[in-house]
Amino acid sequence: MDFEAMKTFVTAVDLQSFTKASQRLNLSQPTVSFHIKSLENYFNSTLIDRSPKRFKITQTGELVYQRAKQILAVIDKAKNEVYEFQNQMRGNIHIGASYTVGEYILPSILKVFDELYPDVDLHVRIANSERINRAIQLHELDVGLVEGQVNHQGLASTPFSEDEMVVIVPPGHPIRDHDSESFQPIQNQTWISREVGSGTRAMLDLMMDSYNISPKKLITIGSNHGVVQAVKEGLGFSFISKTVVENTGAENLIVRLPYIKPMTRYFSIVTPENKEEISKNVKVFVDQLTKLYSLKLS
Repeated sequence: MDFEAMKTFVTAVDLQSFTKASQRLNLSQPTVSFHIKSLENYFNSTLIDRSPKRFKITQTGELVYQRAKQILAVIDKAKNEVYEFQNQMRGNIHIGASYTVGEYILPSILKVFDELYPDVDLHVRIANSERINRAIQLHELDVGLVEGQVNHQGLASTPFSEDEMVVIVPPGHPIRDHDSESFQPIQNQTWISREVGSGTRAMLDLMMDSYNISPKKLITIGSNHGVVQAVKEGLGFSFISKTVVENTGAENLIVRLPYIKPMTRYFSIVTPENKEEISKNVKVFVDQLTKLYSLKLS
C-alpha cells in the first residue's frame, strides 16, 4: 500500500481539486494524478469521476476515503508515539546540594521534575557548598545547587533565589530585653556555627568581620538542624538562614538587632563552564528550575 498516494487522495477529496491538492502537498499536478491512478489500480476501481468541469467522488471512492482517513490517523499517531519514545527523557542526573538547599528547597524542585520526567533517575548528594563545587569540578556531579559565591575555576553559576540571614538567640537570654544599640551585648558570646566550607559559615564570618564581633567561643556543628537545636538548648547564638529557621519551627529564636543590618545571600545553580559538558538531562533540569523560580538564564 502506497501511503503517500493515500494521503494525496484524501487531500484531493478534501479540497475537491487536483490543483489545490498539488499546491497543498507541494507536488506537481502530474504526480497527484499518478498517485490517485495508482490507488485506483490497487483497488481496481474508479475512485474519482473527473472531467474538466467536475470533480465527484464515486461510491467506492467514498468508502476508500473514509478508511484512508482512519489509516492515516493511525499512522500519524504511531509516528508521534515513536517520536515521543525516542525523544523521551531517560538516564540519570547526579545533583549536588548544599545543606540548606538540599534539606529545605530541593525536595519540592525534585517533585516537580520527577512528575514531568519520571524515567530520569535522580541521584542527590548533600554536602557543604565547597564540597559540592569541588565535585562538579571533578565531574563527580552534573549540577549543583549551593549558597553563597562560587569562585571555582571551570564553573559557571547563576542565582535562582535569595535568602535572608538572621541572628537566633536562646529563649530567655537577657539580650532579648536589651534596648542598647551598642555591640557590647553580643561581644564575648558563644556562637554556634556550621563547618568551614559551608555557605552559612562564610556568612557568619563575614558578619563578624563586618561588625568586628569577637566571640568568646565558636562551636562547630555540621548540620543546620543541629545548630538550631543547640541554640534552643541555650548553648549560644547563631547566624543562620531564615529558610532553615522557618522550616524547623524556630521563628521564636529570631532576634532583630538594630545595630546589625539585614544580610542576604543567593542560592545558585552551578554547572561546568564549558557548555559542551552539560548533558541534555541537566539542561532540562536547569530549565525547569529557572521556570519554577521565574528566572531567565543568559
